[in-house]
Parts: sequence; structure tokens; C-alpha cells
Amino acid sequence: MCRMPMSFMPETWLLSAPPEALPVLRPLIEAQRERRPVRVITPADDWQDQLDDVAGVLLVGNRRQTPRTALPGPFATASDGRRVPVGWLPFTNPSDLGCYAAAAAEVHHRSGSGGPIALLGQWDDHVTRMIRRSIQILNGDNGAPPVPLFWWTADRIIRRDLLTAMRIGLGVAMYCGHGRPYGWAGYHGLHTRHLVHAKGRPTGAILSLTCHTANRHRVGLSFAETITLSGIAAAAFSAVRPTQTVDNWYWGINICEALSKNPACTLGELILNACPPRPEQWDSYRIIGDPLAPLLSAPGAAEACSRVWAPGPDDSPVPPGYLSDFPAAGHFVFTES
Repeated sequence: MCRMPMSFMPETWLLSAPPEALPVLRPLIEAQRERRPVRVITPADDWQDQLDDVAGVLLVGNRRQTPRTALPGPFATASDGRRVPVGWLPFTNPSDLGCYAAAAAEVHHRSGSGGPIALLGQWDDHVTRMIRRSIQILNGDNGAPPVPLFWWTADRIIRRDLLTAMRIGLGVAMYCGHGRPYGWAGYHGLHTRHLVHAKGRPTGAILSLTCHTANRHRVGLSFAETITLSGIAAAAFSAVRPTQTVDNWYWGINICEALSKNPACTLGELILNACPPRPEQWDSYRIIGDPLAPLLSAPGAAEACSRVWAPGPDDSPVPPGYLSDFPAAGHFVFTES
């Protein structure tokens, strides 16, 4: 795994895109320039030869390319052996790309300490075990998470309410369970066609630790590509083929450990720090969207998340807003007994 001291990390953001896409991407380019040096090249240039001073790459290409064929994995390798996070976006049309650029620029303009973090998943015993372990790690030694933390698995929240909650502007959302090219199996199926109801304030990054959600088998665009091009998130992390449950657990634990140390990192930093050691554990995954998207929320997101009705089995079934002196449902600090 490649971990470098921050003082030695390069800062440049590299964008490789067709000339006709650059005017549409201008909001994101300008937002990046406020944070770091930016280099823009056309697809005719070989971006893989320009990685030595680069922290992350966004590759925008022909929509006929798929996430699987456009990139070999979530990283490219610089000449010194350093791994560089690389994200993919298909150039479908100016409207979709413009929607993405505006959403990603909004995320880049945010400030704060990271989060909130939403843990999503199927109604399944092994997913519940994974979520409990994740929360235990995120709580850390102090018994409290570094940022607001919400448990929104399918046994606690229905699809309609989750779609509404995804409009709040989370820092990061992580899904565990089964997946398909057109969506998640959880919540009685949360599919591409439902994402129109999730459009609002974008999430920093959505992590799908499951199979296929960046795969285009029998779909025009994958679920992960639709999430980004719809402006629902500045970036997504998803697989292009089947993945092993044990590897997804490895990813989930490592991601939570990395977030507990630095919840305000970029998606690329998170993936670098959480990456399992064996290539077969990570080469099925791709970054869709900007790998340098910060995991920061919209103003007021934590308060809005605390009002989401997502009770656990031991919680009192009272409606939102009732008994307002008590902690709102959906916000948990979990400790093992």
C-alpha cells in the first residue's frame, strides 16, 4: 500500500478530456484551481506519462468506453512507483456533464471537518455485523465517532426515505450488500430509475462495496456512472465485476479505520490508505468521477440527517419531531458491551 507523508504528496490535479467537454467542465476546473495546481490535456496526449507531480486524474472519454475498459483499476502508476488515484467519466452529452461539474464544484467549495457518514446496506445478518464493526472502529477509543454517523440499513429505513436523505449533502455514504449493474439489492431494490428522487445537495462520495455497480452489462450506463452524471455525488467507488464478500469486508474495515483518522480527506486519499494488499482485492474496483473530491457535507447536513426517521429495533417508535428533547432517531453512537 502506498502511504506517503503529506508534505511529500504532489498536489496537481490532471484533467484529460475532449476539447468540446472543457467549457462544460469549467465550474469544476475553477473550483479545483482554488485548491491546487491544475493541468488540462486533450485525449491525444498521453496522460500516463504525466503523473510524477500529480495527486489525482480525472479522465473524461467516449461513452462507448466502459469503466472496465477505460481504466485498469482505481490507480495508475507513476514512474517512481507511486499509485495515483484515477477517476473515469463518460462524455454522454453536455447536459449530463454540466450537471456533474456543477455538483462536484459545490462539493469542492465546502469546508469543515468531514462527514456526516451514512452506513447503508441490505437487511441481512452479515451486513449488520459489518455495520456494527464499522461503527465500533469509527467510534474509536473515545466511544464517539469523529464526525456525525448514521446507521441507515434497510431494516431501519425504507427506500423512499433513503432517497430523500441522499438529497441532504452527506460527506460519504458506504453501502454493503448485493449489487447489480442497475443498482443495489437492498431497500427492495434501489435502482438507476429511482435516482431522480435523490437529486439535491450532492454527497462527497458514495462507496458501493458490492458487485457490479460500475458494470454496464445490459444497461446504457452503470449505476455508479448515473450517480455521478446525475449530480448525486462528486465521486463513486464501485466494482466492474463480481467481488468476494471477504474482500469487501476488508475494504469496509480499512475505509472506516482511514475515516476515523481523517474524515475530511479526499476520496483518492481514502482509497489509497484503505487499499488491501493483493491486486485481486482491488483491481475490480473503479473510481467514477473526481478522485480528489473532498468528503465534506453541505451546511446543516448533520442536523438534517438527525431528523431522518431510521429507528433500530430497540428504539422507541415515535415520529420525527416528537419528544424533541431526546436524541433524534437515526443518530447512533455504538459501543460493544
